[in-house]
Amino acid sequence: MPTSIARSIVIALAAALVVACSGAPTAGPAGGASATATPVAKVRMQDDGTTGTPKSGGRLKMLIRLDATELDPHKTNETSSYLVNESTYESLLEAVSGEIKASLAESWTVTPDGLAYTFKLRPNVKFHSGRPLTSADVKYSIERIMDAATASPRRANYAGINTIETPDASTAVFKLRTPFAPFLALMATSGASIVDKGVVDAGGLNGAVDGGTGPFVVKERVKGQQIVLDKNPSYWRSGMPYLDGITITFNPDDNARTAAVKSGTVDFLWRAAPEFIESLKADSNLKWYGGIGSLSLHMVVNTKKKPFDDVRVRQAIFHALDRDQILAVANSGLGTTLKAGYLPPDRWGSIKEPIYDRPDTAKAKALLTEAGYPTGFKTTLLVISTSAFQVRSAEAEQQQLKAIGIDVELKPVEATVANPAIAAGNFDMYQSGFSMTLDPDEIFSRAFLSTGGNNYGKWSDPEYDALIVKARAQTDRAEREKTYQQAERILATRGPAAMTWASADFDVVQKKVMGYKGDPTPGYRFYRELWLNQ
Repeated sequence: MPTSIARSIVIALAAALVVACSGAPTAGPAGGASATATPVAKVRMQDDGTTGTPKSGGRLKMLIRLDATELDPHKTNETSSYLVNESTYESLLEAVSGEIKASLAESWTVTPDGLAYTFKLRPNVKFHSGRPLTSADVKYSIERIMDAATASPRRANYAGINTIETPDASTAVFKLRTPFAPFLALMATSGASIVDKGVVDAGGLNGAVDGGTGPFVVKERVKGQQIVLDKNPSYWRSGMPYLDGITITFNPDDNARTAAVKSGTVDFLWRAAPEFIESLKADSNLKWYGGIGSLSLHMVVNTKKKPFDDVRVRQAIFHALDRDQILAVANSGLGTTLKAGYLPPDRWGSIKEPIYDRPDTAKAKALLTEAGYPTGFKTTLLVISTSAFQVRSAEAEQQQLKAIGIDVELKPVEATVANPAIAAGNFDMYQSGFSMTLDPDEIFSRAFLSTGGNNYGKWSDPEYDALIVKARAQTDRAEREKTYQQAERILATRGPAAMTWASADFDVVQKKVMGYKGDPTPGYRFYRELWLNQ
């Protein structure tokens, strides 16, 4: 039962795939285009043709860049955590390539006025503890997110929920204050995971025991070394998962990670470094997937600190940056430059025409002079040292801002240092990014709304806030998109962040790894369908 917005995103993503997969003609003998050349695929999201009947058994060895520091699905912001959580936790619904599908809820209905959503839970679902799932768990989980004491960064997204009723053990009824267009998409996010209260009460969801219902169970967690997931033998989806488990290890060194997959030490290299993509594609022992990304990168400033409280200073930064160069330096040109708002131009709700097509140094200097900084100023830029592409972004920004008199000192630190610093507002500028979601409201509210839990820049704009609230209640898709575009323009021209680029990601696997079904929504729930042909 996809919503109209979900259907529209399916169409948009499909169109993007068609364009991206069309490729470009290869160079002919004289350097021109060959009329008979076969187009080279730029996007590949799954294997071509049939891959045989899935086989059960075997353990997948996966290598990712950074460890997950927070595995509580109601609290985390980390992509590494989403990867783990979407294999261990489940929500009432799930998003699969832009379409909203049933998950823990086998069906749902909506009243004509859009003020009540009734979910019927799937029978025979058990938490990893062995306890049966009931509607009381749904009520507890969502109210836990809404509770200020939980400190969930997503709390603002759930403000429209008035009550959650449980007329029986298999029924949960959400009563809303006003119609809320993104509600089903919100219930499909991993942030809306249904969790085991017993595990929360016994010590929380960020230890070595998870509180989920998903296809895999956290068996072992050694911080900084590995997370071991084992097959859930009582999983409600018959026959799944196919794997006996997944062992996830971490290494921020791009060279070492590339060498590991080329040597066969690991089966699955998650988000390969861009500078190695072509050589990995050419390796006959490997398969690659990707070409579409879900991470939107930006440089956020602390609007509670001078001089960033002055919108003219922020605008000077926006005009000074050469986004094409930043993408080239940071990600080998793989991705999309963000020359307007948070969303790339092919996403629903985005601004299609560039606002910052080219850097305008003269305008940037004039804005600084008008703000009272004719010779510029000194500042610092916090960046996670183990994220190579973010460090490269920061270095490019440092050089570009120097041209308008802003002297930037880079402060590379570990994520364990950066996360509490930005949460406390102890920074001038911070190299940041968020994964895009099925519905724009999730990030628009969480990261940029005045009350958003990830509003690191401490930005407050009443007009922006009003537009986001307005969009939530709009059921007409076209009108809602116009509202988001208005909000995006405000965000791009007077917001707390310089938007820079959106990623194009690639996963590389051994040929024996089967069942890959990439999801640019993004999503990682398809790991339950991976299997080893051995």
